[in-house]
Amino acid sequence: MRKLVDGFLSPADRDAVVAAVGAAEKRTSAEIVPMVVGASDDYPKAELACAVAVGLTAGLLLCLAFGTRNMWLFMLFFGLFALAAFETAKRTPAVKRLFVARDRALIETKQAAQAAFFNHGLTETKARNAVLIYVSVFERLVFIQPDTGLAGSLEAKALDAVTAALTRGIAQGRPAAALVASIATLAELLAPHFPPADNDTDELKNLILL
Repeated sequence: MRKLVDGFLSPADRDAVVAAVGAAEKRTSAEIVPMVVGASDDYPKAELACAVAVGLTAGLLLCLAFGTRNMWLFMLFFGLFALAAFETAKRTPAVKRLFVARDRALIETKQAAQAAFFNHGLTETKARNAVLIYVSVFERLVFIQPDTGLAGSLEAKALDAVTAALTRGIAQGRPAAALVASIATLAELLAPHFPPADNDTDELKNLILL
């Protein structure tokens, strides 16, 4: 799924996002960390579901077209088309996505975002004031995860608005611009509560790609 990340942000886009984080952290001592991942889960059952659905449909339709009830012929059609569908889903994210339930994608993405928050050290800042902007390309989902030190500084309504704006920008085909805008918005929300400090250091990466 790394190819999804490469297609999501060009080298110039990545530079723009890193620069946006640098500019944002001059306005606030909070740490803003964008993370872009190819997918939050492998969803192996999606490929199998695609294979079964296509194999059954093709087998039935072709048997009807040939006017036969021969089970062996049906199994031949099923096997050929199921194999082709399996490989297509495996290699084509847009096809595979059709066989991933939205609820499952939401659960997997949220869990992956929470795990990434801990695994990449966002809980280890001095003031516990990091916020993760987690973008999962395959699922086309966004989660914003603030640390405990930001409790009361970022209202749920404001986070929902930033999440919705970023998700909308990605859907419209302008991921870099939407990500830059979300970073600026978070900096604006955090600045009154966490103004820049003279001894402030950059404790976390300005962009993580997985």
